[in-house]
Amino acid sequence: MLIKEETYPIFQFTELYLPKRTLRSPNSAIFNRLKLSLREYERVFTDWRCENLDMIGTYRPYHFNGEEFGLYVYIETLSMLILSILERSELSLRDSHTLALDAVLTHGAFHYLLERYATLNDPAPQDKAELYPNYKRNVYRKVWGTADCLEETLANDFVLKAFPSWDRPQKTYLEFLYARQRHGYCEAVACDPGTIWDMYGRLEKSLLGEGRTDGTKIPCLSEFVERNIPFRLMGLPVYLVNDCKTPETFARIIEILFPQL
Repeated sequence: MLIKEETYPIFQFTELYLPKRTLRSPNSAIFNRLKLSLREYERVFTDWRCENLDMIGTYRPYHFNGEEFGLYVYIETLSMLILSILERSELSLRDSHTLALDAVLTHGAFHYLLERYATLNDPAPQDKAELYPNYKRNVYRKVWGTADCLEETLANDFVLKAFPSWDRPQKTYLEFLYARQRHGYCEAVACDPGTIWDMYGRLEKSLLGEGRTDGTKIPCLSEFVERNIPFRLMGLPVYLVNDCKTPETFARIIEILFPQL
């Protein structure tokens, strides 16, 4: 399925972190109007089942989407996440803005890394590669929404590990968010290092089967991922998607959070 909404390609993802103007105070009149427009965030991010990060930033694999592959970040839903962070943490508006972007972009990046890993280890030419498509159809699709969905558990764990400099408020908020997500996502809260290591081994086998038979040495999936921490989104296209319900909401979000657009 291809994105049909209005999209904005982000040529330098760091632009998302650097608004041209100082972020407005969360007590300003325009920000209060934005909160009123997005009041559903209280239901979306504080109910028993929260939206997962894939619903905010959807990764569309190149195996299925060709030139339109990439990470599509939904502007309104991302803004709801920022409001939730503001409400439930002691972080400033700027730090909440940064945490939301860090979490969404990094979770999506894990899915991209997984596809790259399968592609690099597929014995077939890239245009005929089958390991990743077979995994998505025969494994991921069947286990999504269950505790056996290792890809989503490890993607959530990747977010926590990718930013060792985070202070307690960032980690506390993400643990709150993860704990209210569906199975496959929420397991990342309580996994110890040994369990995570075992998950990487099981996910690697799901991706590669018994491995290459041509004598090529296959790198360990966990090592491949660790080499990409911190991930800088190299080679991963990022798009902002206008999912706002009204033009007024879109205008307020852009003015406050993404004035560079």
